[in-house]
Amino acid sequence: MPTRRLETVTSAPAVPLLAPQQDSAGPERLSSWVQPIVALTTGRVAGYEALARFGNYRGPVADRFARAWATGSGPTLEADALREALALTDRPASTYLAVNVSPRAITDRVVRDILDTDLTGIVVELTEAHDLPTPELRGMAEWLRERNARLAIDDVGTGYAGLERLITVRPDLIKLDRSLVAHLLDDVVSRLMVESLVSFARRIDASVVAEGIEDERLLEVVAELDVSYGQGFLFGRAAPDWTVPGAEAVRAATQVHQQALSATPKQAAFLDELVLLERISDRFGEADELVDVHHAVAALTRLVGADDVAIDLVSADQENLLTLSHHTWVNTGASQLLADNPLYQWVVDTRRAAQVLVGDPNADAGQQERLADLGFGGLLVLPVITRGETIGLLSLFRLEPEPWTLAEMRLVRIGTSSLAATLDRLVLATD
Repeated sequence: MPTRRLETVTSAPAVPLLAPQQDSAGPERLSSWVQPIVALTTGRVAGYEALARFGNYRGPVADRFARAWATGSGPTLEADALREALALTDRPASTYLAVNVSPRAITDRVVRDILDTDLTGIVVELTEAHDLPTPELRGMAEWLRERNARLAIDDVGTGYAGLERLITVRPDLIKLDRSLVAHLLDDVVSRLMVESLVSFARRIDASVVAEGIEDERLLEVVAELDVSYGQGFLFGRAAPDWTVPGAEAVRAATQVHQQALSATPKQAAFLDELVLLERISDRFGEADELVDVHHAVAALTRLVGADDVAIDLVSADQENLLTLSHHTWVNTGASQLLADNPLYQWVVDTRRAAQVLVGDPNADAGQQERLADLGFGGLLVLPVITRGETIGLLSLFRLEPEPWTLAEMRLVRIGTSSLAATLDRLVLATD
């Protein structure tokens, strides 16, 4: 399912606005500043987030809202902040405006009245440390979408924006909290969480924005994780006008994607399975001799957690196997009849992969015995296919009888396709 790209949202004519708050111009006056949100594939500004500011006050803005809720004036303050944000004019074309509001505030009439209008070009960021009951939250999301608003879940990764809220709201935008983003450089668990959120967003046709991007190193990690949008000091601080990132920030934002299109991609900030598979595919494509093929296959073996690997060619009459790799049980160049190994014969005939685990009651007893005699507990055999013909077999071995996961099998299948093209070029073309 293609991911919705929010930067294509055309800013609507100014929505019916209420007049800005007209209190004194003293140090406590509420105003709305904006911070750019940048598309990491293009470097252009996709939208702006409206952020409340209180005159000369420089303390945590969240504290002001917390105090207002504690004293019973929370909805009024949130209504004032919304009024200021929606009163902003001259928003650049093809950008959206994100406004913050807590779900419990929307239940109050003073806030709902402000939002009860055409919200085309507006993203409503739902904030809150305490969720509403699921039915109320779902109804609120429907009410906002009926007014053409897009929805974002804020603070994802803090513990407040939980999975239930994501499932209930089905947001258009998932905003990664800066506390989660800050740990991406040195915490693999944080990276795994972001990978999962990016995958989840893709499945529900949403996009992800990372907050708190303050330097290029952190930006590179975020981009490598395939996050769509970035926000932070690197692109611009909150300001009273519609600022745009400088040329250096734009260059940094697009660098990872530009490198991915080049013939020699830059070393990734960290290596996940897809990045490693990309490198392995490059090694197959650049192979000039069989030793290069063996090195690429060895890398594929490590990627999926196998302990050994064998490469065999199938003869033109599909009756024999010729071993290309050297092992303790067979030498390079050795030939064997396919008929002597029913499992391999089945893989060649059906062009399907097969897995055998020692101790599996459903696996062929003879094949389990042969595998155990070699000192292994698990075997995965894949056909190497090119131009509609099975030209070889790739066999992966594990010392323990541990099954391969679906993800590992898919990675091997992709790698096997690269192997097929390389063997066709280096071996079959010279026969």
